[in-house]
Amino acid sequence: KDFLLQTGGFYERVTFHPDYTYANFVGTYKPVPSNDSENREVITYEYVPGPFMRTLVKALKNGQEGDGKIKPHLLIIEEINRANVASVFGDVFQLLDRDDDEVSEYPIQASEDMKKYLARELDMSVEECSVVRIPDNMFIWATMNSADQGVFPMDTAFKRRWDFTYL
Repeated sequence: KDFLLQTGGFYERVTFHPDYTYANFVGTYKPVPSNDSENREVITYEYVPGPFMRTLVKALKNGQEGDGKIKPHLLIIEEINRANVASVFGDVFQLLDRDDDEVSEYPIQASEDMKKYLARELDMSVEECSVVRIPDNMFIWATMNSADQGVFPMDTAFKRRWDFTYL
C-alpha cells in the first residue's frame, strides 16, 4: 500500500462474500437519483462500475497520459473463495492469462454497456472500446483462507492462473 501511494499508483480493495456477483465486481446498470430539466428529483439508470472496472479504467488512463510515468494499479480481493469466483469473474476470467508483455493474452468482447462506459471515461470511440484486456500496469492480488470450511471450491482452471504464496 505504501509503495503504491509513494509511486502515485492506485489500489482498491474489495471483499467477496457468498452473494457477491459479476455485476458487483465488473459493473452493471443501476438506478441513480438525478434531476430533470425542471430540477425535479427523478430516478435514471446508468452504468455503475465495480472495483474491477474502476481499477481497469484508472490503469488505462495512466497508460494514455504519455508522460512515460506508468504507475502500478492494484485490485486487492479479500476472501476470494468466499464467493463463487467462476460466476463473479465471468468472462473476465479469460483476461487473467498474461502474455510475455504482461498484457491479457486473450481479450474479451465488451458488452454494449461496457463499451459506452469505457468510451466516455477514456475519451475514445465506442468502436475502439470493443475489446478489453488487462494492461501491464494492472495487478490483481487476492487472499483466501484454504482451511475455512464455509467457502466455495475453486476449480483447477481458475487456480492455475494465479501464483500462490502461502503465509
